[in-house]
Amino acid sequence: MNIILFMVLLYNVIVIGGIGWYLKLEEKRNHRITDMALGGRSAGLAAMSVTLAITYLGSAHVYGLMEMSFMMGAVALWFSFAHTILMCVICLGTGPWIRRMGCATIPELLGTLFGQRIRVLTACVGAMVVFGLVTLETQTIGIGISAMSGWSLGWASVVGAALGTAYVYMGGIKQTMWVNLVNAGVMYVSIFIAAVYLTFALPGGWDAVSQHYVDSGTEFKMSIFGEPTMLASFALASIFAVVFSQSVNQQGMQACMSAENEQVIRRSLWIAAPVNGMFGVFPVLVGLAAATLPQYAQLGPKLAGATLIVELLPTWLVILVQAGFLGALMSTFAMSALAPATIFAKDIVGSKIKGGLAPEIEKKLIQRALLVIGALAAFLTFFLHPNVILAITWLFAWLVPFFFIIISGLFWKRASGAALGVILCAWGVNMIWSFAPQVPAALGLQFLENAHIVAIVSLISNIIFNLSAKDAKPALFSGSTQVIVGEAAE
Repeated sequence: MNIILFMVLLYNVIVIGGIGWYLKLEEKRNHRITDMALGGRSAGLAAMSVTLAITYLGSAHVYGLMEMSFMMGAVALWFSFAHTILMCVICLGTGPWIRRMGCATIPELLGTLFGQRIRVLTACVGAMVVFGLVTLETQTIGIGISAMSGWSLGWASVVGAALGTAYVYMGGIKQTMWVNLVNAGVMYVSIFIAAVYLTFALPGGWDAVSQHYVDSGTEFKMSIFGEPTMLASFALASIFAVVFSQSVNQQGMQACMSAENEQVIRRSLWIAAPVNGMFGVFPVLVGLAAATLPQYAQLGPKLAGATLIVELLPTWLVILVQAGFLGALMSTFAMSALAPATIFAKDIVGSKIKGGLAPEIEKKLIQRALLVIGALAAFLTFFLHPNVILAITWLFAWLVPFFFIIISGLFWKRASGAALGVILCAWGVNMIWSFAPQVPAALGLQFLENAHIVAIVSLISNIIFNLSAKDAKPALFSGSTQVIVGEAAE
């Protein structure tokens, strides 16, 4: 094991293990069962805002942006821009609304709005989608460890999955939030120093990188607008997929559900948006630079940027950068793993028991689910290596209809049949766009990505089904109805 990998792993073991051990002592001292899912709904401004920001700085932002900018250029930054917009939507919209409801999961909210059938259906699909995100986070953690160690991607991912599971296993979301605060500081200090250092370490500096694209006739890669087709197909698809799905995804909403109150969520915008938004510049620059240097370009888009960082930066700085990167990745892994574990405990098992599971049983069930999720994600990495950002935007499309039916149920009307129709129409179109490309081609709509068409279908079908619904009830926030959170509207 080389010194870089050893120091990065040692750093994570000390921070993750130390905070987890401290929280265990606190649990015993106070004779209190750890609330794995929500941390007692006590998260303050710093913990909540940083966790919200870093939860969305996962595989797509770190090595995914390096991979995408290697191939497409600076237009990949639109994926980062989309997440800045997302921070605004969550902190000023869906986050406070969901916290006001007092629910523990998105399926629970949907069950309150539209009935138990919708709760179970969305729980199964929502857990599947977030588990897909866990596998991508595992792959990307493996990329970072592989670049440091030379290990195969599969075995490097096993180590990453073990660390990511430990990130949340001992203290749940509270452990994740505390570790996030430490990692955020390390990450931003290290990438700022690294960006300055690369100015001198790159052959010819950043000017040579820019000149390479000019000489090769691909100067469009230096622009965030890229080619017109890229702006339409990638940039807009990223915004559609990210905003309409992640603003109601359990993975990120769990941080909002854990906040002390709605005001904490609104105020967190001033921290979460810049912390999340500024990060993407560095990995995009690294991907652009790696594509211009033959010794890194030959490694391909997945490993080129990661290897450049390891080889061009001094050892001490590589340790800091990789520790920060892995911290961001493992935070997203932890929250992504906690989401399906929480859904399983509360919506699949707990919803069948009056009053829900006892705290100690729920804690053990979530911990066991975390172990299973981590093990499966590591196993799948030996066989599947999809393009990270493309895979993520495809997964996001499954959650897009949730946004429209939640908005409808909170502010317009609640009709269970209409909600089910919207979900089935959106999922059906997503399947067609994924597995029957001849259909959109025949319709002349092949230029629309999954996220585009699913959002359009969700919006139109939501309007049509609700206008024709005869059994609709008043919206939850209409002022004319009272619904007890956790009891499904039949």
